[in-house]
Amino acid sequence: MAKHEGVKTVVVGGQKDIPQQYCRTVGDQSTDFSTIDTEIQSTALKNHELKPPDFLTNSVQGITWRLGFGIDYKDEPEEWEDLPADLNYELNFDNVNNPVAIWTQSPKACFPRPASVHFRVQTA
Repeated sequence: MAKHEGVKTVVVGGQKDIPQQYCRTVGDQSTDFSTIDTEIQSTALKNHELKPPDFLTNSVQGITWRLGFGIDYKDEPEEWEDLPADLNYELNFDNVNNPVAIWTQSPKACFPRPASVHFRVQTA
């Protein structure tokens, strides 16, 4: 949306004097080890010689299957591109660890004169 529609990107937090980046998943297909391990168990292949070994620690591993290639650089995955955010919304004592406050305060701070932009936060 940022590239095609010109949507502004906002990063929450970070240092004010350091340009902040945003990331996204474009056309990717990803999963994690625990999901694959559950599938292996459900198909009775837990003892198969080609199954991946169990972790020896309490670990999490993400697995990317496919990457979406870029719009501007068609030979590189989109996620490799430099993506500076348009705006940086700073955290403070009122909004840190408070997602409702971030969602209600950030539009006012980042877009002081919204013409027809409305945000609705559902708290329950």
